[in-house]
Amino acid sequence: MKQGYRETSAMTLSKSNILTFPLQAEPVRLTGKAAGGTICRAALDKLTAEERADYVASIVRPAIGFARRKGQRLESLPPQLRAWLLELCMLGDPTCLVVRDWLDGNPAFTAVREDT
Repeated sequence: MKQGYRETSAMTLSKSNILTFPLQAEPVRLTGKAAGGTICRAALDKLTAEERADYVASIVRPAIGFARRKGQRLESLPPQLRAWLLELCMLGDPTCLVVRDWLDGNPAFTAVREDT
């Protein structure tokens, strides 16, 4: 069997119908939590740059998707997703700050500027 793949057989002895699926990477989970369930800065600092980017993307992607479907405002996000986004904004993550400003209707992100 190929390295990095797992076998899925439906209780058959014949190998003709065995499908191999690539193993997916484990999702990034933050283990360090501060009181009240907020994200601990120390837990984020322990992540590599790539892991931190994956974690931020896992929050920003659905936030933008919900905003496109339900309306461009912070209230269109599910409560837990909104809490995660705002927690990262409090920690100073630039991507989350831009998305929050976009959802709040900051004119710098919503209007076409004609002063240039």
